[in-house]
Amino acid sequence: MPVEPRRDPYLERLLSIQAEAAGIDARLDALESGYALEAEKVDAIVRSQIQGKPARYEDFLSERELKEIALKYSQALNKGVDCDALDYALSAACGLVSGIVDAIFVGAPGEGLADKASNNLFDAAVVRFTKTLKDENGEPLWKPKPGNENNVASAIGKLEQVFKVGYDQAKSADTEGVIENMLPKNHHAKSAAHYPDFIGLIASICNQFTDTSTFFDDKSGQIVIIPGTGNGIELKGKTPTAKIFAGVMNWFGHCMSDAAGSSGAKGRGAGLPLPFWEFFELCDFGKFPDEEGQWQSFATVMTQVYEQGYDLRHGVSTTFPVLIDELLVRAVYTIKRHFGAGVPWAECLPAGNCPELQRMLTVGVGSMCLIDLGHAAVSSWGNWVKFFGELNITALARFGLQGARELQMIAERDTRNLLEINDDISKEWNLLLERSKLLLN
Repeated sequence: MPVEPRRDPYLERLLSIQAEAAGIDARLDALESGYALEAEKVDAIVRSQIQGKPARYEDFLSERELKEIALKYSQALNKGVDCDALDYALSAACGLVSGIVDAIFVGAPGEGLADKASNNLFDAAVVRFTKTLKDENGEPLWKPKPGNENNVASAIGKLEQVFKVGYDQAKSADTEGVIENMLPKNHHAKSAAHYPDFIGLIASICNQFTDTSTFFDDKSGQIVIIPGTGNGIELKGKTPTAKIFAGVMNWFGHCMSDAAGSSGAKGRGAGLPLPFWEFFELCDFGKFPDEEGQWQSFATVMTQVYEQGYDLRHGVSTTFPVLIDELLVRAVYTIKRHFGAGVPWAECLPAGNCPELQRMLTVGVGSMCLIDLGHAAVSSWGNWVKFFGELNITALARFGLQGARELQMIAERDTRNLLEINDDISKEWNLLLERSKLLLN
């Protein structure tokens, strides 16, 4: 059965008023011409105006108004990102400021003030974590000598003693030469279980259950598993669930012992690699010349970058300029909307799904990456290890995420525009409805 169109009593009443007005106009025109219209003709005019169909708001709009509305919604349907030249300029300026902060306060591993602050942060975290360890009687496991209560080397030594693992080989000789060129300064990057991510956790649990060690061989770009290296270390617990829990805690505790270097390290020591750095260890491609002119793969270069100090501590320090860029762009977006467009403070705060804000964030972090790349190229002068060591990997990762967000916005543009048009139509409908009620009342 056909569905009857929805009837609006207010519109029906307005249409009858419009028809009666047309009849009155016809009578006035006739009087001005010197003759009078009969009642039947006036009724015919009124009936022709009503037309026996449901009333629509289009009936009360002129042709010019209908064209303007059609043009408005056609433009809204094809609307892109509404950023002007000032938005792009301000975003680029934020990226420039952040890039300068990155070059001055971060730079290469172990050089900038941000690295020193990050090192202190990790040292304090390791000491605090060690102080929380208790024995079965509730007594502290770490009992440092007087004056060493905040000694990070002493705390690391206790963690290494408590959280022992069988996959902690530090040299190639410990693997009977299977893993080449492994030294204390790079064994964290070569050992899969030392990564502070879910891949490292899975590798650690598997190694602890099977008494093996898993390594990344940057020479071949392969994963190598070495059996029989646990030296009698067994997981606590009687059930598989208890053993898994013990393995997780053992992995976390051992990572904490390596996060700030080792107990016998000179200087800052080799900390944990960045999360997902293991993928670099598998990149056995490319030809990058070293200082002696010998060709190296990308995996070998990135291993040397880690050896220069590009560990988790330096990775945290690289987040400082990225955070500054994020805050600057969001502040500029808010201030411009308030003073430029007159939007109240409560309504101009940045929302994550705003296309204009996302475009400004992309321009800001992109500008920062350009500054970072330029600084790394100038300071390295063809030294690939120094070049990659100078790069802000956090900023590059952030730029990659923003690029993915841009692609998502492009894919969702039509849906987003349709939703905005629907909201606008609903507002106009309610406004007209209120006006019609006031007119009839």
